[in-house]
This record gives sequence, structure tokens and C-alpha cells, in this order.
Amino acid sequence: MLEAAQTERLHRIEGFADLWVDACLRNEEGDLVFLSFYGRDASAMQFISSLELGKQDGGITDFNLVDALGKRQLVYAGAVERLGKHSGRLPKQNLFGPLSHLWIYDKRLQEIDKVNRIAWVIDQQLDAQVLEQCAWAMVKSLCPVALLDDWRQPLMSWGYAQGAISELGQGRYPRIGSVRALRVSITDHFLRFVSQLVRERVLVG
Repeated sequence: MLEAAQTERLHRIEGFADLWVDACLRNEEGDLVFLSFYGRDASAMQFISSLELGKQDGGITDFNLVDALGKRQLVYAGAVERLGKHSGRLPKQNLFGPLSHLWIYDKRLQEIDKVNRIAWVIDQQLDAQVLEQCAWAMVKSLCPVALLDDWRQPLMSWGYAQGAISELGQGRYPRIGSVRALRVSITDHFLRFVSQLVRERVLVG
């Protein structure tokens, strides 16, 4: 439930009435990957329609999120055809009346690309240990060779160092709110590294 104290931590969507964002993720180019926001149905639909139309048809290609101190964070819509949306309604017993909770997200967040061995791990609890456990499970799922849990530490360390495991919101476009996302990519380079460590008996069964 959206409570009055929460609004101090929310960002508003500039240019649209009464739309409040509690989480946003952007990629390294600033393109929208995930957005969670609350608002009245009419305002929410106006915002979504503006994204879908694009600037040539009177819509928008980017927007600003503004925090309680007036600091702006720019978000680019990117290719809107890659975006999906989902909505739900908050209980009526809240301080703000009838509100909807909406999510806009890159559809690839929900998909496992088995051909290219790429997938995403998303967590809302900001628990680094849980997030890493989920990432390791995804590494094992994507990897075409069996990995033992005893190998987790060296393989995960290599994955972070080489960018095979990377978190959104760590650079120019920081994460907003309590949602974290890791991209996991198992390349042939990773497989060669595993084979090397097995040959060197760093990884033993």
C-alpha cells in the first residue's frame, strides 16, 4: 500500500500529473529497462500513450524523474516496441483514493535467450546475497556444461570482473528505488575459462 511517508522517497514523472515512481532501471545508454509507478488511470494512460506515440506524433521519446529535492534524472524511452506493460490496482483503503500500480519493462527481462545464453536476474529486496545466489543459479542453468557449487566463488568473481555478470544502474544512469537487475551472459570465453581451471585443477570434482 502507498503510504504518505513513502511519497518522500518517490520520484514524480515531470509533465504528467500525479504519477509517482518507486523504481527505475536504465541501461548504459540511459534507455528505459524497468519502471514501476503509481497514479490515476487517466494520467497513467496519458503517459503510456505518449511513450507509444513518439515525438513525431505528439508523444515523447524521453522524460525526467524528479525527486523531493528537485533533482532530475533523464530517462530515454528507446525502442518502445521492446517494452511491455503490466498493471494492478491498489486496495481502496489508502490515503490517496483509487490508484493503479503500473510496470513498464524491457520484455527481455522475462526471457531466457538460450541460443545466446543470456538471461536476467531481478530482485526487489536489495539483498546482495540473495541476488548473487540467484545469479549463480542462472549461470548454472545457462552453462552447457555442469558446474559444481564448490566452483561458485572463482567463477562468479571472474564473471563480475569480465562483465559476464553485470548490474544495471552502476554508471552514468544510477538505479532508482529498490529493484536491482543483473545481466548474466555465458560466452565461449567463460567456457574456456572453466576448462582452463579444470585442467589446472583449480576446479576439482
